Amino acid sequence: MMTIHQSRLPISSSRAALFPLLGLALVVVLAPSAQAQTILLKTGQAIETKGARRSGDMVMIKVRVGASSGEVGYRASTIAKIDFREPLQLKTTAAFLSQGQAEKALAEIEPIVKSYEPFRDIPGNWWAPAALLKVSALSGMQLDKEAEKLGDEIRKNVIDPETARAAQLQLVAGLVRKDEYDKALQLCDNVIKESTKAEVLAEAWVDKGDVFLAQRQWDAAALAYLHVPVFYQEEKRWMPPALLGSARAFRSLEDLEEARRSLNDLTAGYPKSAQAEIALTELQKLPK
Repeated sequence: MMTIHQSRLPISSSRAALFPLLGLALVVVLAPSAQAQTILLKTGQAIETKGARRSGDMVMIKVRVGASSGEVGYRASTIAKIDFREPLQLKTTAAFLSQGQAEKALAEIEPIVKSYEPFRDIPGNWWAPAALLKVSALSGMQLDKEAEKLGDEIRKNVIDPETARAAQLQLVAGLVRKDEYDKALQLCDNVIKESTKAEVLAEAWVDKGDVFLAQRQWDAAALAYLHVPVFYQEEKRWMPPALLGSARAFRSLEDLEEARRSLNDLTAGYPKSAQAEIALTELQKLPK
């Protein structure tokens, strides 16, 4: 027999099995909320809830039964997916990163990484995308060991191969700083060969351009960077670094016309990016 209290509804792990037996005798009504989530069980049953929390191998969800409120517990292994709403912080963090504000990006995304970490074994969570942004922020702050550690954690805990590839790319900047160019290029080439996701491929070509630029291989760098404006124009996050990188490669090749064109495209198309201010300075330094 189920006990209901006004403030709490303690329900055993066999609660899910009782619902079909109760039929129309009990209807679970959930309070509407902007944070409402949908829990999809492997049985096909969908349950809406105001929120969920993790307690060991149980996922506790908030519900209302009649006039009473409480929690229902389901084993994580019985859940097919939790339809979490996309955190707004993913976009704001990406914006901070595009503006070169790695410290602000880290502060913005850290709470999201922590809040979704208990659910990272359940499909539908946002831990991996948030963790990827955190790795980017750590890399931007040159905290290479922390970035590498989190990148390894992502690769070990995600099923989606594209997410794992994106995590691999976060290691490139640190490898370049250690002059491990061959390893960095091999990593980029593996991702380019295996990935089918435009966002991941655009990042891989930018990273590959960065490696060649560090090696002073100007032709190869320009070719790598130009893959982004030619093939991946919709990947706005990677257009500014690709344009800036190509401009630097062209300048080193003494192709000042192409360098100026890339810098002008950057300042005109992406004026709020971290690269735009740098581009303005470099435009002024170009010979007339």
